[in-house]
Amino acid sequence: MTRFLTRNLGWRAASLAGAFALWFSFSGTRELTTSVTVPVQYRNIPKNLEISSDLTEQVHLILRGPSPLLRGVAGSQSPVIVDLSDVRGPGQRTFTVDRRNLGLSPGVILERAIPAQIRLRLEIRARRDVPVRARFENVPQGMRIAGVEVLPSVLTVVGPQTRIAAIEHVETDPVDIRDLDSNGEIRTTAYAGDPQVYFAAFPSVTLKVKLAPDHQK
Repeated sequence: MTRFLTRNLGWRAASLAGAFALWFSFSGTRELTTSVTVPVQYRNIPKNLEISSDLTEQVHLILRGPSPLLRGVAGSQSPVIVDLSDVRGPGQRTFTVDRRNLGLSPGVILERAIPAQIRLRLEIRARRDVPVRARFENVPQGMRIAGVEVLPSVLTVVGPQTRIAAIEHVETDPVDIRDLDSNGEIRTTAYAGDPQVYFAAFPSVTLKVKLAPDHQK
């Protein structure tokens, strides 16, 4: 028995020393409070709905915990997850920022989130065909625009129902025609004018422009 204890004494001493070092490393870690700014991700938006309110893009978190864990949080930039899978129809919905939508490590405490809640307004997704209006600048001196053909003449816009209802037309970027002699074909892009509204397809537009002498000048 004595021989067995003596033979394993070195191994036991090493194990004890390792355990003590591990305990000391954790017990010596200071608990700190820090703040980080993380992005917000919106997931599982129902296909028939659109978010019509302004989106919160970032949340400021005040966190408390051991210094090594807080450094990991600051470096990871894990987002706040706003999950809309339970949303069934239009209206206002409020989401509270807490541990359930944060990927915090055990040992990290959320003291405060700014903003603490995110409120969204959701509307039925609508689509509508609207006319395209051409815009021009720098018409050559002594000339006038005698005719314009816009191709396509209408584009489909998509977005929240109330926003779509407010759009009567879309406009192209201003087209510079100072170097146009008489007839010309110009490619440009249409602009919806509302950040919550988007085009069903890429809004490329071709303008066929005809110039004629302006006898009134």
